[in-house]
Amino acid sequence: MKPRLISDLENDKRWGRNILRASAFILLFILLDLTISLFMQTGIERFYGLKGDASVLMIGHSHLMLAVDKPQLEQETGLKVAKYTREGVNMADRKIMAEHYFSTCSDKPKTVILSIDPWLFSGEGLSSNSWLLFLPFMNNKNVNDYIKTSAGSRFDYYRYKFIRSSRFNALLLNASIRGWLGRWDNLKIGIVDTARYSDPESLRNFRPITFNSGLMNDFSSTLRFLKKENVQVILLNTPIWKPLIDAQRQEYEKSMYLIDSLAQKACPGAEIVDLVPQFSADTRLFFDPIHMNPEGQRVVTEEVGKYLIGIRREAAGMGKK
Repeated sequence: MKPRLISDLENDKRWGRNILRASAFILLFILLDLTISLFMQTGIERFYGLKGDASVLMIGHSHLMLAVDKPQLEQETGLKVAKYTREGVNMADRKIMAEHYFSTCSDKPKTVILSIDPWLFSGEGLSSNSWLLFLPFMNNKNVNDYIKTSAGSRFDYYRYKFIRSSRFNALLLNASIRGWLGRWDNLKIGIVDTARYSDPESLRNFRPITFNSGLMNDFSSTLRFLKKENVQVILLNTPIWKPLIDAQRQEYEKSMYLIDSLAQKACPGAEIVDLVPQFSADTRLFFDPIHMNPEGQRVVTEEVGKYLIGIRREAAGMGKK
């Protein structure tokens, strides 16, 4: 039988080796976590145009995402474009997106295209977990504060805070891959199923237009922020399928009136560009009642490009005077 002193020394050596192994594992985990998260975050930043020097910044949700083609717009206008658009984000989210972009960009954009639609003040129909899309940017103070108040529990918040690779879901992974590949093409291929939406009641239920005062305040606050940044603001109403508008005509007109009224107060220089009258009756351009298919994206991008070129020419003419 070994003397107790020798046994204690051997146990101490084993304990020391276990500590060393555990420390090496933790260090390896931290390095892998940082490497993976940095790679994915860089791809996302490329996809959204963050930390860049774009002349035109687009902010919105899937309506704008599928309505405007970034490479085509850049080619037609000669302007560098940042397309910061995300699925399911409401007006509160878009406010954070505007603040986030301006806090990270290397050079401020001259023009901001902020998407509007009749559901701008409707909380229903959008993701209640849209805050998850902001997780990769928790190092930004505004984003971090937003996530802290939105997270379901303190455990979730700190888990995302310290395990960086856990911040990326399937949507963010897709955005990262597309950012690295330089792909912004519209994947919603097909034409709206008119038979499915032939009943006016089904159209009214597709996404009801409602009015949330908190989202109205977020809209006004976002416009005041952009006005303070001294940028040209374009409020772009992308095409919506006409039968859907007709099914909620009264609510539609009320919402657009409110958008105009709030915009005039918060940011008098903001211009509303409404593409609904021009394209809403052309069913061939829609994937569903609110999203454009690739052909719809092409024609809408052409129209937005013409508008931006017109603004540049007008500004150049005023400059000569």
